[in-house]
Amino acid sequence: MVVIFTEALVSTGLGHLGRCTGLAEQLLEQGKKILLVVHTDESFPHWDFPCEILKINWIVEAELNDFLRNLSEPTLIFYVDSYLAPLGIYHILKTHCTELICIDDDKRLDYPAGSTILNPGYPGLFLGYDREKYKINTGKEQVLLRKPFRNVQRKHEIKSPPEKILITLGGSDPNNLSIKILQNLVTLFPGMEKHLVVGPGFTNGDGLQKLADQGTFLHRNLNAERMCELMLSVDFAITAGGQTMYELDVCGVPMMVIETAENQRNNIRGFVEFQGVREIKKDQLDKIGELLCP
Repeated sequence: MVVIFTEALVSTGLGHLGRCTGLAEQLLEQGKKILLVVHTDESFPHWDFPCEILKINWIVEAELNDFLRNLSEPTLIFYVDSYLAPLGIYHILKTHCTELICIDDDKRLDYPAGSTILNPGYPGLFLGYDREKYKINTGKEQVLLRKPFRNVQRKHEIKSPPEKILITLGGSDPNNLSIKILQNLVTLFPGMEKHLVVGPGFTNGDGLQKLADQGTFLHRNLNAERMCELMLSVDFAITAGGQTMYELDVCGVPMMVIETAENQRNNIRGFVEFQGVREIKKDQLDKIGELLCP
């Protein structure tokens, strides 16, 4: 049995849950039995999950220990994907499994010696992991994509200037970037179709609805299949710098990226350096028009 520990919160977004869902799908295809343990709140999405879900606050030692005591099957592997879990939680988990795999974006912690570190994407290329202390798996080929994105037929026809644009900033939008972006696009491109994904942690839905013109479409509760279809329907995307970049990439959609969380920095760096993706800073959103149609 494999247990995957992760979180889905207003404060953390849905990127970790998305890639852990992709991980669960891949492990199931290998014949493994999977349990996905999630620390979550009201932002938990209405997705179709491939395995059993258990919602507990596992980053609290007492709740984690209760869970571990009640495990009825022998567990060989734990995966952990977290912004929040303290180091002590990893040490507890390490004593209860034969392999602890720490999914990491930015050397967040000094993980227990002997662990495997999985950095799925570009960031691991820029981080000096201790390869004597850990087994390291990193690079773009390690990205954990959900099934529709692993089977996608890459888009080849892209209209320029774009006629349809996608804005996708993750599960929450604490800085109200979606308001600023949509305001600019509605003003500058009234004839363009604007598709905005509204995450379950968004608190500005009413403001977005008021800004929307006839060419604006707000999308909520998209599962992986519907998200993939939406990406394939557009000509360009404005995205946060997390897991969604890899989904857009396999779909063949040109993108412009905004850093919405500090741990996205090396991810964005990889796309900028190796694939020529354009980055726009939060204080440059008024320049979206000239970047889209130079």
